[in-house]
Amino acid sequence: MIIVTENRTREYRDIPNGKRRKANRRPSERTVGRTSQENVSRRPKQQQKRIKETLAAVVVIIAVLVCMSAVIISLYFAGGYEDEPVQPTAGTPIRMESGAQQATEAGQAQAASNDSGFKQLSDPFLVLVNDEVPLPEGWEVTPSFIGEESVDIRVYDQLSSMIRDAQEDGVSIWICSGYRSVEEQEIILNRDIELHMSEGMSEEEARELALRTIARPGHSEHHTGFVVDLNDVDNAFEETETYRWLSEHAEDYGFVQRYRSDKVDITGIDNESWHYRYVGVENAKKMNELNMCLEEYVQYLKDQGIA
Repeated sequence: MIIVTENRTREYRDIPNGKRRKANRRPSERTVGRTSQENVSRRPKQQQKRIKETLAAVVVIIAVLVCMSAVIISLYFAGGYEDEPVQPTAGTPIRMESGAQQATEAGQAQAASNDSGFKQLSDPFLVLVNDEVPLPEGWEVTPSFIGEESVDIRVYDQLSSMIRDAQEDGVSIWICSGYRSVEEQEIILNRDIELHMSEGMSEEEARELALRTIARPGHSEHHTGFVVDLNDVDNAFEETETYRWLSEHAEDYGFVQRYRSDKVDITGIDNESWHYRYVGVENAKKMNELNMCLEEYVQYLKDQGIA
């Protein structure tokens, strides 16, 4: 039924109970506006939810990466090495001048006065450097890094093999000091002298004490690139499983404990259980068999007519 009132046409449907209602009524503008506002207000909430979910995923990924990094770092500092040794990073060969030429003015006079014209053997692994014999003039070192320390590339393979094999036996070995330049040696010596002077010693007393364990610049075996100080530079190192392993196996890789307590009168250096010198496998075994330090062994070979 259609009713026309005041130019407005309304369509009603007959309802059984006699009541009439409008047909096909459109939503009011108020209703439409409210629905649109609800949709708009709902969008930022959905975006915030997605952002929170993304941030949570990122946090989880970062946490996993941190854990993995911690494991890798702990293995490295525990002395963990893979089955394959790290390839050496070889630097440019460094040509070393004699100790007298590289030391500063204070060290120059000392080094020059002790230059005895000592004749070295032809085997470079038996080069002798001590308080009386400076580093040979023109000595060359090609630094190869193991961690943050370096050694001459000629001893890299044997050293890395020794560290790896010790690890397989459950023994951790790391290098706390390797190759040093003359300038670095002077810094170390002066620092030790200053430490003793701060304890009340005179400069002369402090220098004398420091030189019992630290070689003069230009007269240190560390200049050769054939020497490493291992693990803890402390006499307590002798009580460790690592030292016992080295005492038994170091010679198999060409290394010997350079300064021993029973050779102080000859080497002029106090016992250093952590200081190992590469001399070659055959020489290392022979030195231990004869119970000789390097000074004795070099003279022994000269007496045998070996030049």
